[in-house]
Amino acid sequence: MSPVRVVVTGLGLVSSLALDREGTWSAMLAGMDGLGPLTRLDLPLEPAQIAGQVPMEPARHQTLGERMALRALEEALGGLQLEGDPARMGVFQGAGTSGLPITEAYLEERLAGRRSRAAEPSYQGPCVVTDALARRLGAAGPRGTVMNACSSSLLALGQAWERIAAGELNFALAGGAESLCRTTYAGFSCLKAMDPQKCRPFSRDRAGLNLGEGAVQILLEPLDRAQARGAVILAEVLGYGASMDAHHATAPHPEGLGAARAMAMALRVGQRDAADIDLVSAHGTATPANDGAECVAIRRALGQAANEISVTSTKSQFGHTLGTAGALGAAVAILALRDQVVSPTLRLEDPDPLCDLDCTPLQAKERRVRAALVNAFAFGGNNVSLLLSRWGGA
Repeated sequence: MSPVRVVVTGLGLVSSLALDREGTWSAMLAGMDGLGPLTRLDLPLEPAQIAGQVPMEPARHQTLGERMALRALEEALGGLQLEGDPARMGVFQGAGTSGLPITEAYLEERLAGRRSRAAEPSYQGPCVVTDALARRLGAAGPRGTVMNACSSSLLALGQAWERIAAGELNFALAGGAESLCRTTYAGFSCLKAMDPQKCRPFSRDRAGLNLGEGAVQILLEPLDRAQARGAVILAEVLGYGASMDAHHATAPHPEGLGAARAMAMALRVGQRDAADIDLVSAHGTATPANDGAECVAIRRALGQAANEISVTSTKSQFGHTLGTAGALGAAVAILALRDQVVSPTLRLEDPDPLCDLDCTPLQAKERRVRAALVNAFAFGGNNVSLLLSRWGGA
């Protein structure tokens, strides 16, 4: 039995640039970024005071992550009411901070000597966003919350693709939502991984990342069902690859061995050649270790075809959205496939010689984009690469 073809029929995006997909995409192509002075958190002793912050606040009994995710869901649905067996609707999400901001607020109250109710922190577990989305959809099928650091939401997308490709689901919602919290911010600061200036992926003088927040929700369904209901198809998901470096707790393998394996696996599963790839939506964190290793891995995976591709890093415009970063990279690749234009890598004025690819410096670039790889490489060497194709009606 041949695998079911899987297509993207909905995309919702909430970012520090705009609270919707098209507003975010227009701002990206115009060369804007959502990075600015840190206001979400009061951490005056941290040297880095720049972040990508979404102009939304949490609501009563609802975390900021939930609010962003539900807003992105409504945009992805576009008024569509999912019909059919609820048991054939799945929800797959990548999680990072999840309910940590609520827990931190509770702890702060108690340390200040104020009696604070523990009810909210008690149910703010890792699955809070996944469960909120499933309730909104009435989805009674499989749901999964992936906590795989910065590759979480891209792995969630891969798992959603697998379940539809296997003929098990009619719809799957995949993505992630991430908000800033003290624990994560201070942790990256302790690792000396953060740049006090706006980050500069692939640059010779890159000095670290900025953190960001946002939400992405992507609706997947079988091609035949999408066509039968006359859905607008944004892209096709061809497959994904995953690998482990087994090298270091935080640093990528310097020769990009695991990352290259993930990309090669995505190509093999999706039955595409390296020459078919026109875009890599890179992990591109702007840390000294990551960017060079990723470019080496791209060359290792694509060979001579790497000379013809465009590369872009969303981190230059949103900062690193951690558990949501992979889904955000996928969203940008989907829009690039749709509109045949690659978003820029900002502040890339002096490229590192190790980053000897076309990393789309400073300005958006119109070009043919037939297929794209989306990379997310997490702490511990957890590598995921997703393969997307432009929808041409075939």
